[in-house]
Amino acid sequence: MTGPELSEFLYRHRVSVIAGIIIVLLAAMGFFGYEKYQRHQVERAAVLYNELVDTLVAGQTSTARASADTLVHQYGHTPYAIFARFFLARMDSESNQIPAAEAELNSVIQAKNAPRGLKSIATLSLARLYLDQKQAQKALDMLKAPDAAFATLQNEIQGDAYVALHQDGKAMRAYQAAIAALPAADPYRSYLQMKMANIGVAP
Repeated sequence: MTGPELSEFLYRHRVSVIAGIIIVLLAAMGFFGYEKYQRHQVERAAVLYNELVDTLVAGQTSTARASADTLVHQYGHTPYAIFARFFLARMDSESNQIPAAEAELNSVIQAKNAPRGLKSIATLSLARLYLDQKQAQKALDMLKAPDAAFATLQNEIQGDAYVALHQDGKAMRAYQAAIAALPAADPYRSYLQMKMANIGVAP
């Protein structure tokens, strides 16, 4: 297409060309505007999360809960909302609101945007919660899918659950597996060995 032909083409289709340019510009503005909005949301969530941690450390539970609730409901697409659910579960557990704590941990486990590691931590936390509530079999049911990254903790909780169910042989094997997953010099091995030594000993 020659220069004159191009000029004639652009003149004939000037409305379509201009409309196309406007659409592209609006799309670009929308994309960059959305990116800016997302950054702002994450930054705001980070501030709220710091407030949550600070107030919880200071013992201001009601203020910490308010920050955590805001993170969950207004910034649910950010990683900080997942962390907030762990804090809510902890506060619910400490105030004996067990169903609420269970719901928070299950929300992390089922969250599509939660990393696998955080889902595993939530699973272990929920299993420990069940164990604390004298629901040892329920705790074991939570731990059917192994995660090598948390092998020690998973096997330890399984051992504790088997002890509660008076299945000493399985408890011993679970503790041995927990120890095997630790480095040779890890001091936690001694704690697990103490648990093994206590198996079968009347309280």
